[in-house]
Amino acid sequence: MSPRVHFAGTPYDLLPEETLLDGLARQGVKIPSFCRTGACQTCLVRATSGSPPRESLVGVADALVQRGCFLACQCVPEGPLEVEFSDAIGTFTTRVARVEGLSAQVMRVELEVPEGFEYRAGQFVQLEREGGVTRPYSMASIPGSSRLEFHVQVHSGGVMSQWLRWAEKQPITLRGPFGECFYFETEPERPLLLAGTGTGLAPLLGVTRAALAAGHRGPIHLYHGSSTREGLYLFEALRALAASAPQLRVFGSVLEAASGGGATQQRGAEKAADESRVELHHVPLDKLILADTLDFFQCRVYLCGDPELVQRLRKRIYLSGAPQGRIHCDPFVAPPS
Repeated sequence: MSPRVHFAGTPYDLLPEETLLDGLARQGVKIPSFCRTGACQTCLVRATSGSPPRESLVGVADALVQRGCFLACQCVPEGPLEVEFSDAIGTFTTRVARVEGLSAQVMRVELEVPEGFEYRAGQFVQLEREGGVTRPYSMASIPGSSRLEFHVQVHSGGVMSQWLRWAEKQPITLRGPFGECFYFETEPERPLLLAGTGTGLAPLLGVTRAALAAGHRGPIHLYHGSSTREGLYLFEALRALAASAPQLRVFGSVLEAASGGGATQQRGAEKAADESRVELHHVPLDKLILADTLDFFQCRVYLCGDPELVQRLRKRIYLSGAPQGRIHCDPFVAPPS
């Protein structure tokens, strides 16, 4: 028989192998949730008594673990637990300041910075619109910016992305920050390897901006992958950024066939134009990254975007020499239907 859990002072019995999130939902207690894989941290709660299982702590920041926080979606209790909603994460009310299309499928959403909100570039937050709809988004902005910048994939019928398209001046709730995918100011010489797909570029851009603002001296290799050229929605902006930062190299990976002379000719033209610091390749992203000349053992690695690709790259880069403790992952889960 599963242990009895007390949530906000009320006892609840869980079914064998049932997670805390599912067990409470079955009995009418709603805990905010999104991905149910532990990636978004929307279901973060706090234990006031008892010990949550180790699986429910994976990915939770050490400072939050020390305060008793854990993930309800990954918690199958092994003993008695007393649980409450976490007060360790800040909740702020702000407004949507600006919405701008970056491509047919991606928009830049800027929020006013709430008073008292502190974060590190590359972290993510949970945004909640009217009606209680909540989604996690990573920040591309850096501390000190006048606004918080997010890159939002537009989904047909998406209850959050479609709302955000017309949400300028609308109030929105922000909870966070979460995640440990951020720049380490104490390592100005360490090579940085950053790779992502789709809007996984957002936290990578945040980390890159933070590194450049801090005067990072080591090489920075930034990879962005997409099935189509349009999916590299900030490639020209990254080209301009690389032009002003000699330590930065940018690589684009596009799976669709090249036009007008083939991949080799197109890649060579772009390399010549940008002194080999901006390249566009028509090969898979993982193949491109694993051919990088950086010493993976020396690198700090950031992987964001498609969960399957993130996990595959994490394993392959680790096997290629990168220490596990210097590989930071932020997989972007698809929104529920």
